[in-house]
Amino acid sequence: MIRDKHKDRAYFEKRLNRIQKRLREDVEMTDEISEKYLLFHYQDLVLNNEELVKLSYSIGASKEEIFPYYQGILSHLKVIASEGVPFYRAVDVFALGVLYSERKEEFLDDLKAVYEQMDHTDGLIEYYMVYLFHDKIVPFHSILEYQNMIEDTYESVAKAQGFWYYSHSDEPWYGTHKYDNRGYDGYWSFDTVATCKIKGIYDERLKDLEYFPYDLLVQEN
Repeated sequence: MIRDKHKDRAYFEKRLNRIQKRLREDVEMTDEISEKYLLFHYQDLVLNNEELVKLSYSIGASKEEIFPYYQGILSHLKVIASEGVPFYRAVDVFALGVLYSERKEEFLDDLKAVYEQMDHTDGLIEYYMVYLFHDKIVPFHSILEYQNMIEDTYESVAKAQGFWYYSHSDEPWYGTHKYDNRGYDGYWSFDTVATCKIKGIYDERLKDLEYFPYDLLVQEN
């Protein structure tokens, strides 16, 4: 069943097929790309996989079906991470790692390779990193104020989630649901869900929160 509330299945099927085709073509031509353009090529590969994670969740794919796209993000991002990893991309990459922590043996080396090349971090990223790399839970403070609002209750999550979308108003995807040709993939707060997982917040009422990808929290691989 489709999870997104802004577009219909026909929209997502069309866009999903187009991005999947683009990804296949980009992967096939990797060996032919000159060194001058490799950075841009790998950036496209990372972006394609990010889009497919969101699109797949939006259209109703299972957690297991989405996992290869997460692996695709990491396998290509580790090649270019030394050139810089945008903050929100880093947050999503580590948040998804938390949500797939039961399978971390399949991606942790790639995630470590990305982390080791990053020239900036945040308390939230460190929170996820310590959980994944060291199996520990530590306090954190983030520049994302809505994250600092999350305690151990549903009410605190609901309040924080109310700020999630508007906190990303400077992101290129913000407001794309209003158009049919702006590359809308779905709005999903992977970081809020990851924090809930670490804190052990599994309240069923979470599934009704806007932009909250609940099935990544409770759905088994």
